[in-house]
Amino acid sequence: MGRKKTVAIIPARMAASRFPGKPLKKILELPLIEHVRRRVLLCDVVSEVYVATCDKEIRDVVESCGGKVIMTSASHERCTDRIEEASAMLDADIIVNVQGDEPLILPDMIKDLIKPFYERDDIMAACLIYPILQLEDLDDLNTVKAVLGQDNFVLYFSRSAIPNFKRGEKPCLFEQSGVMAYEKKFLHKYSKLSQTPLEQAESVDMLRILEHGYKIYGVITDNITIEVDIPEHIAKVENAIMTDKTQKAFYEKILAI
Repeated sequence: MGRKKTVAIIPARMAASRFPGKPLKKILELPLIEHVRRRVLLCDVVSEVYVATCDKEIRDVVESCGGKVIMTSASHERCTDRIEEASAMLDADIIVNVQGDEPLILPDMIKDLIKPFYERDDIMAACLIYPILQLEDLDDLNTVKAVLGQDNFVLYFSRSAIPNFKRGEKPCLFEQSGVMAYEKKFLHKYSKLSQTPLEQAESVDMLRILEHGYKIYGVITDNITIEVDIPEHIAKVENAIMTDKTQKAFYEKILAI
């Protein structure tokens, strides 16, 4: 896939508004943050994996498990700003942002996400996109909906139910995952852009990129995961790990790390 160094950064903080203390909540035998970190470690195209946090509690847990941590400012309102601060300390060509609430992430999903960076010259930012299979997810404000153009570049993100369609139809519906990738030089440019009205209204970081006229490439994956946004999602994740053969196999692998 070429000679580009890819580094993954997992942002995490204890003060998550919808689920305080979330990164250290146990899922089966491991804290949430360790499920994510160890799965990313299994991706063979990622050179290094770091957790970026402002909380000593998270640092202590990750380091006690042998992980690498970069301490960042507590003032960041957006996870991408935390990623950018951490990335400034690293030697990398591509930065992968894996949200700390993605405990079912599969290594191949990360590999698929960064593949366009090696194949095209016009990709500065890319987002892993999931199909929406349950229509009730359209009305869930925790689910960030994504609308893609014919070229797979993102047109818009929203917490509202978009696009509009007749309920008897079966359009292609997508949601944003918590997995992004950037050229490191573009990530630095992004960090200097002013916050934008739609970004603030929707509380979606990626809208800042679109509102300033830059593009985000959508990489569609059939491997749908479960993000942990609220306490009730932990039971769903545990059930997926114990009932899905692939997820159970990866869980057993990360227990041995």
